Amino acid sequence: MAREPLLDFSGSESGVVSDDTVRIVVRKGPYRVRQSVPTLRVAAGRDLLSFASIGADEQILIGRDENAELRLSDPTVSKRHAKVIADANGAITVVDLESTNGTTINGKPVRRTILQLGDHLEVGGVSLRLDLLSPDELSHLEAVSSRLRAADRDPLTGLLTRRFLEDRLPSLADQCARSDIPFTCAFVDVDHFKKVNDTHGHMIGDEVLTAIARLLMLGVRDNDPCVRYGGEEIVLFLPGSTELGGAEVSDRVRRTITDHDWDRTTSGLRVTASFGVAERLPGEGLKEWLHRADEAAYAAKRAGRNRVVRASSL
Repeated sequence: MAREPLLDFSGSESGVVSDDTVRIVVRKGPYRVRQSVPTLRVAAGRDLLSFASIGADEQILIGRDENAELRLSDPTVSKRHAKVIADANGAITVVDLESTNGTTINGKPVRRTILQLGDHLEVGGVSLRLDLLSPDELSHLEAVSSRLRAADRDPLTGLLTRRFLEDRLPSLADQCARSDIPFTCAFVDVDHFKKVNDTHGHMIGDEVLTAIARLLMLGVRDNDPCVRYGGEEIVLFLPGSTELGGAEVSDRVRRTITDHDWDRTTSGLRVTASFGVAERLPGEGLKEWLHRADEAAYAAKRAGRNRVVRASSL
C-alpha cells in the first residue's frame, strides 16, 4: 500500500517555516540499513516512555539518583536500584544493587542474570522492556521527550495548550490549503473519565491523562501537533493526512490505549478512548471543521465508545 507523503515542517511543531512554504518529503527506497540499538524503555506508569540505550562495553544505572542514566521518579524505586551491563559481545546483564523492593525479570526475582530482548524487567513497581530500536525509532522517542519538556505546554500532560488554536493553527491551515495538501484533525475523548475519577481518585485521573498524552504523541509523527482541548479532550492535527489516513492513525492509537497495562497505574483500571475524525473541506472555517470532528467523537461515544468515527459517515 502506498504511503501518503510526509510533510516536513523543519522541526517546528507549529508547522510554520520561515519562507512560508510547506515542504513535501517523499521517502524513497531502497532504505539504507542502519544498526538498531538495545534500549530499555518504561512500558507503563508515571515514568512511561523514559528510556536509555546501551551499547557494547557500556553500563547504565537505573534508579531515582540524579546521576542515573535511566532516572525514574516512582517512589518504589531505590535511588541506586539496578545496573545493566553490556559486554564487548553485546550480552546484557542486569544486576540488582540490593534495592529495597527488588528486581524481577518476567516475574522472577533476580540478583544477577542475563537480559534477553523482549524481556520485561521490573524495578520496584516500574515495568521496563528491552527492545532493539532503530535510529528512526530512537529519534522519534527523543523528539517526544523533548516536546514534553518544552515551555509552552500544558503542565499536566505536556501537550500543547488551546493557545495553539489561535496562535498557530490558522497559519498551518492556510499553508495546507494554498498547497492543496489534505489536513485532518481527530478529537480524542477518554471514555467514562468521570467514573475513573470517582472510582480511583483525581490523582489517578491525572496519571491517566498523562499516560494517554504520551501514547498519543508516540503514535503520531514528530511534527503532528497534539493539543489538550479541555478536561479529558485532546485534538490531534495531522497535516498531509486524508480523513481515511487520519482514521487509520486514530484506530492504531486507540488500540494502543486499550491494550496498555493500566494495572501499573492502579489495580483494576481499564481505559479506552473514542475518536472523531474530520478532513478540512475546501474553504471551511476552522471552527466548523473542529465542530464536525467533535460531533464525530460524540457519535463514537453514542455508538458504544472505544471506536473511531469519520465525520463524512454522519
